[in-house]
Amino acid sequence: MKKLILICLFLLLSGCVDKEIIDDINIEVGVGYDLAEDEKDKFIGTVLFQEFQPDQSVINRTFSGNGKLGQDVRLDVSKQTSEPVVTGGLKLAVFGPEISKKGILDLIDSFQRDASMGARVFVATAEGKSEALLNGEYGTRGNATYISNLIQHNIEHRDIPITNLHIFSRDYYQDGKDPFLPRLKKAGNDKVKITGISLFQKDKEVAILPVKDMFFFKLLVDKYSEGNFDVKLKKEAYAAVKSIRSKNKTRVTNNHAAITINLEGIIDEYTGDILTPQIVREVEKKLEKKIEKECLRLLLQFQDLGIDPVGLGQKKKNRNRNFDFKKWEDDYKMLSFDVKCNVVIEETGVLE
Repeated sequence: MKKLILICLFLLLSGCVDKEIIDDINIEVGVGYDLAEDEKDKFIGTVLFQEFQPDQSVINRTFSGNGKLGQDVRLDVSKQTSEPVVTGGLKLAVFGPEISKKGILDLIDSFQRDASMGARVFVATAEGKSEALLNGEYGTRGNATYISNLIQHNIEHRDIPITNLHIFSRDYYQDGKDPFLPRLKKAGNDKVKITGISLFQKDKEVAILPVKDMFFFKLLVDKYSEGNFDVKLKKEAYAAVKSIRSKNKTRVTNNHAAITINLEGIIDEYTGDILTPQIVREVEKKLEKKIEKECLRLLLQFQDLGIDPVGLGQKKKNRNRNFDFKKWEDDYKMLSFDVKCNVVIEETGVLE
């Protein structure tokens, strides 16, 4: 009898759920926002859909709408499509340069309020119009999948610190840390490349970190589980340090921040004649000095900009009760820095 009642309840409840057939809806997988040229309080939104074909190929389709809210764009796009638009499959949101400088909080907030949208959506800025970035033919699995995989790959194996919608929102709302996002550029109709890191003060982009600084930035704000860096030695020789693993430790007092970076790796390529133990030690020392110099330069640059993407204020707050962030804003301007790096080369292949 109990079993019969449970079955009846299940049938009743399942009848209350709205059903949508995947072939009869448009699943929004990517979206881009650009500031409207005619009205500065409005923006243009580009919505990307992926249409799967019987031969497993993918057709990328984009529609554009405009308005003052993200919902305005969806309503505008809905008037252009023959099927309902749903957001549950969103993988990527891209912001053009003008809207990034003006502020992206309202749009980020609309993502957070949408219960169908996952917090792990990748968010990025565009070098040029986001509309142009989404209108390409990248890979064979669709543009949104290509770009989100590009970001994920560079987080896991290259120089982008871990980032997504949830992390951006967390950094924005917590005191003592400013957010950042990867910056993308359309490099042709069939490819996209990473051109740096957009640094934010609250929700406004205030600076762009170039590609050459991304390795050192990730050492400061994240950790490597896999990475690589080339070290220039004497007589125009180079050593490629691969499989880099790193950790950082920060201690902040009233007027000083001391950061220690521990790095391990292997040398799997050397352009000189013989890779001796002396040369291995030279590689370690050269890399230590390079990291200490460049990380210190970045910290001073962030201080001049009045931003704290490393989260020194947040780290100090965690160690101090009744922390006064207003006082910290003044203290941060006068803070001195010390960066210490310890490099250990664990393997070098065959030594002669």
